[in-house]
Amino acid sequence: MDILIAQIQADLRSNDALRQSGALLQALQQSAAGRDVSAVARSTCEEILASPASAVSKKLAFDLIRSTRLTPDLWDTVCSAVRSDLDFPDPEVASAAVSILSALPSHRLPRLVADAHREIAACFDSASDTLRLAATETLGCILARDDVVLLCHTSPGLLDRASAWWVRIAEGTLDRSDAVSRAAFEAIGRLFQEFETKRMSRLAGDKLIDGENSLAIRSNWVVAAIDLVWKKRNALMTRSLALPVESFRASVFTLVYAAKAVASGSAEVLRKHSRPGGSSNSGNSASTVDPTSSAEKHIGVSDVVSHLLPFLSSLDPPLIFEVGINMLSLADVPGGKPEWASASIIAILTLWDRQEFSSARESIVRAVVTNLHLIDLSMQVSLFKRLLFMVRNLRAESD
Repeated sequence: MDILIAQIQADLRSNDALRQSGALLQALQQSAAGRDVSAVARSTCEEILASPASAVSKKLAFDLIRSTRLTPDLWDTVCSAVRSDLDFPDPEVASAAVSILSALPSHRLPRLVADAHREIAACFDSASDTLRLAATETLGCILARDDVVLLCHTSPGLLDRASAWWVRIAEGTLDRSDAVSRAAFEAIGRLFQEFETKRMSRLAGDKLIDGENSLAIRSNWVVAAIDLVWKKRNALMTRSLALPVESFRASVFTLVYAAKAVASGSAEVLRKHSRPGGSSNSGNSASTVDPTSSAEKHIGVSDVVSHLLPFLSSLDPPLIFEVGINMLSLADVPGGKPEWASASIIAILTLWDRQEFSSARESIVRAVVTNLHLIDLSMQVSLFKRLLFMVRNLRAESD
């Protein structure tokens, strides 16, 4: 192993692009095999990232850095390389530079964002699908992290830029690239889920959950995303229909959460109780919108249900379950109809006998039992016998 590491370091110090890229590939293979390659980190940073190198070597070097341990001085080199390579002519290299942001120690983010925020923002406008995808995926992951939310509370500049980037990510749901659109839907859905988890844990008295200021920052982002999704719901539903089936599933929760938040009034509650976390600009994400009439709310929710209803007959079991669960949550809002819940429960029950969905039988029973109150009494009675049979089977399988 020592001989191999020495050979890799020698190749990295050469000025031969082919030898350098070969050495980086070898290092990546060793890292993928679980071996420690941190010994080549300094050569990678100094000879590739901090020096002129081929596009292939630059990209491989960024990929390698993500899987190695770095000293503080090497992180300084990486940050400088990220700043200079964000506008690299080859979008593959720029994408790798953006992706490395998720591996940076959190205390280095505010400085890097302050120095390179224009280049990072420009990634969303790039003509390259790869670069827009990298920006959407990376920032969608970073901005949802607890440590970054805490940094936003202490750094008004970072908060302003994070709020603006969430808006860009939300707008990315309408991107012409299926991959970018899916990544944007997933990022917004993750924002919604993280917020609900943190809020419910806080209400339950969990002292480990970040404080009121962090929840307020998240709520501002959530309200801004809800407003955008609700306002553009028709365009988003049309865009989601053009996605492949496995990508369409990512759009379901985002659309339903926004529709339910508006129809139930929780969006307005969030708007009233959230407060800007740093500067006047950060308040843009919680800007007020015209109150939505009850009729518009009802029509909007009905449109979302009509959009999802055909997918209860899909051949893809995970999609059926995802659509069914989310439609059940819409049946519980003001103006929701029992037939929405009935259709969802019937579709979910059809998954019981699907061999490829057998591992989720407990989730099927829980989903049906939890939402029985949403259907009419006659259907509840007709389901009791079947539910008893299903519960007995679950007990037999567990034994």
